[in-house]
Amino acid sequence: MKVALVCPTVGQTRRGYERFMTELFGLIRTDVDATLFKGAGEPAPGEHVVAHMKRTGMVARMAGKRLRYTRYRLEFATFAAALWPHLLRGRFDVVHVIDPPLARPLAAMRGLVRSRYGLVFTDGGPAPFDATPYADVVQYVTPGQQQEAVARGADARKGSMLPVGVDIPGRADAADRAALRGRHGVGPGTFVILAVTSLNRHHKRVDYLIDEVARLPGDILLWIDASVHPDGDASLLELARERLGARFRHTHVASDRVGELYRLADVMVSASTYETFGMAVVEAMSAGLPVVTHDSPHFRWLVDGHGHLVDMGAAGALTGRLTYLLAHRDELRISGACDSARRRFGWGSLKEGYLDLYRRAIAGAA
Repeated sequence: MKVALVCPTVGQTRRGYERFMTELFGLIRTDVDATLFKGAGEPAPGEHVVAHMKRTGMVARMAGKRLRYTRYRLEFATFAAALWPHLLRGRFDVVHVIDPPLARPLAAMRGLVRSRYGLVFTDGGPAPFDATPYADVVQYVTPGQQQEAVARGADARKGSMLPVGVDIPGRADAADRAALRGRHGVGPGTFVILAVTSLNRHHKRVDYLIDEVARLPGDILLWIDASVHPDGDASLLELARERLGARFRHTHVASDRVGELYRLADVMVSASTYETFGMAVVEAMSAGLPVVTHDSPHFRWLVDGHGHLVDMGAAGALTGRLTYLLAHRDELRISGACDSARRRFGWGSLKEGYLDLYRRAIAGAA
């Protein structure tokens, strides 16, 4: 089976889309002939960098936010055009894509290639998008997402629910945690509130997180790990420094080092009131780190009884829960013992499900 994994922003940014495609490529390449088509970075074995107009390129930097939507459309249009020769020559059985702007052109292209490929679309974005007119199989990453898509009119026959996998980070014992804190200059008694997120107000609601944490007294540290470029709101970092001063830290560590942050923190907070999935929440749980999320059906399904749920839309709600956790630290390590996250979302337990998506797509294309 020849599989093409397609994601233009791999090599440009480190967010959910990019990590999902990169980790999936590493997972399946021992079982299938997989190729990762990415937009930037160094080409490793099995990878191709597709030249196109990048959102992180010089033109995009000069244009700034004024032409954000135009740049977004141009990026995917130029990537699809440059990908065409690879698909023409590649004789792929399956093409797997996660970016909505690529679903339609990739569906159109397969009528022009020598070997008609099956098209898999992962519905991983925050905005509703019906890919069933274009793809043979649409992967929904939560049961609720699949139900909502069908209710909006998506073709139920093409849908399949399969969650996002995560690379399971290691758990920290007391000695490891102390060593990591010492390495990062964090005091042993400091209460570290971690957010691995995107820097925005509308979706990740980082401004709400900052306001709520700033109300807490004492030796606390809000640690936000997030990228500023290309779409991050740098004003949020200024807001955090203004409200918290030395009690705030910002990083954007490499993917293989995020596990260190989970192991040294006391609690992980997601201030979003909605998510398509919630990869950072699952990673934190898998590392044994307690999580605080919004109280909604989606997050209740995600944490499966192992998280702290609050109304993130209510002023003071997060502050109140963090105040309680500050006073009951002994409960944190217990509530963070979340083996179910490893069983439900570890890549190893999901691998066969992804291979089955590809088999279904091949049958659908035929």
